[in-house]
Amino acid sequence: MEPPLGHRPLLPFDTDEPAFARGFEAGRLWALLRERPCEEFEEYARADNAEMMLRIGEATGRHVRSEELDDGWLLVRFAVAMKEQTE
Repeated sequence: MEPPLGHRPLLPFDTDEPAFARGFEAGRLWALLRERPCEEFEEYARADNAEMMLRIGEATGRHVRSEELDDGWLLVRFAVAMKEQTE
């Protein structure tokens, strides 16, 4: 499965476990969303991580929309965090 638009990791993982890649992706997005609660955020994510994108949106107080792309990828958009989640 190729990343969309030629995106590739800067460093390959030392494991081929899909669960590791999904966890890394979710953790990275979690950190970015927590750092920037007052910004809308858009990112590519693997389609098999869709449930985690919804959970992360809920946990950070953000509305989530996604668009299905080719080859198992999504374009995920997170709205600005609701006020009570940013305090």
